[in-house]
Amino acid sequence: MTADHRPVIVGVDGSPASLGAVRWAADEAIRHGQPLQITHALGVADPFEQAADEHELALQAAAEARNWQPCLRNVTTSTWHGSPARMLVEQSRHASLVVVGSRGTGGFQSLLLGSVGLQLAAHAHCPVLVVHHAERWAEPGGPLPQHGPIVVGADGSAPSELAVELAFAEAASRGVALTAVRAWQEPPHRWGRSVDPARLASAAQHVLVAQVEPWRAKYPTVEVQLRAVQGTAAPVVVSEAIDALMVVLGPRGQGGFEGLRLGSVTQQVLEHASVPVLVARHR
Repeated sequence: MTADHRPVIVGVDGSPASLGAVRWAADEAIRHGQPLQITHALGVADPFEQAADEHELALQAAAEARNWQPCLRNVTTSTWHGSPARMLVEQSRHASLVVVGSRGTGGFQSLLLGSVGLQLAAHAHCPVLVVHHAERWAEPGGPLPQHGPIVVGADGSAPSELAVELAFAEAASRGVALTAVRAWQEPPHRWGRSVDPARLASAAQHVLVAQVEPWRAKYPTVEVQLRAVQGTAAPVVVSEAIDALMVVLGPRGQGGFEGLRLGSVTQQVLEHASVPVLVARHR
């Protein structure tokens, strides 16, 4: 995320999770020198019309953001009628990043990922940060994580190239290490022929090196670890990210249909990861 005047936008709904998401958004805005915009959608008729008479929730969230980050000067708020997902997707056209908690006030609490986060990950016009269990950071007593690597899924595809670039920028801004992960599997055996697993692992490692090296040169201070792991992509990434600060993915990887906005691997990681997930989308 380059330092410009496009805001970091965060969606709030009054839930502790959305307040925790505000803390993450304020932190991103400070580190990247960008404004913070706090947005509340009422989810009622008359989409995209402002609702000045029901604006208190957004104003309270802004006050909390300033308490957490006293250096945060440029904070704006807005309250709208209409669907939260549709409204945030529309506002993402002019944003550097959109941040949401994985679960808000609606839906089943047993589900890890809400529909707003899923729709944003699929349709936003900028990167999207979905903060899992964001209620952990709703109170000032719980500091945001400062340690642990940034884990990025790298499969050599164009969308994952965008994810690698974004992951390096995040790691550099936070002063943490980066772990690039590529999953590999043995193909089905045909006519009794098998493939040497060592050769498959070496090929996966080669893809990682080729994809990471240009960014390692651009961000020489970032410590990098390359992990070529046998297994299915989504479970491998979720497992590698257990102790991570966040995981970064492209909207889809190799093998996906070009018309799909969100690949199955990214969706599964969004649904099962225990740490924040940053989905790298083109601005």
